[in-house]
Amino acid sequence: MTDTRTTTYRQRNITDQPNTDSRNQLRETASLTPAETRILALLPTYRTLAAIGTELGVGRPTVKTHVENIYKKLGATTRAEAVALADSVGLLPPSVTDGQPPSVKLS
Repeated sequence: MTDTRTTTYRQRNITDQPNTDSRNQLRETASLTPAETRILALLPTYRTLAAIGTELGVGRPTVKTHVENIYKKLGATTRAEAVALADSVGLLPPSVTDGQPPSVKLS
C-alpha cells in the first residue's frame, strides 16, 4: 500500500519545475553532502525535524541546518518544493519516490 502523504509530495505540481537542461544543471550545482542526502530522503515522510534527528541520531538544530542548506542548494522555499525538485532531478532514492519508507542510517 502506498503512503498517500509521500505520493502527495510526488504528485504536487510545481509550476517552475526545471526542464531537462535545468535539471542537469541543478543536479550538478546542488551537490548535497552525505548528511544532507540522508535528511533529504526523510523529508517526504512528514516527520518533524526533531523526529528526523532522533532517527538519525543527531539533534534538531543539526537537522534544521541541513534542511536550510538543502533548500538553498535546490532553490526551494518549502519542504514540498524541495522534495518535488529533488525528485525531478533524481536526488531522491527510489524507495522514497515509490512510496516505500526510506532505509537511511548514519554511519
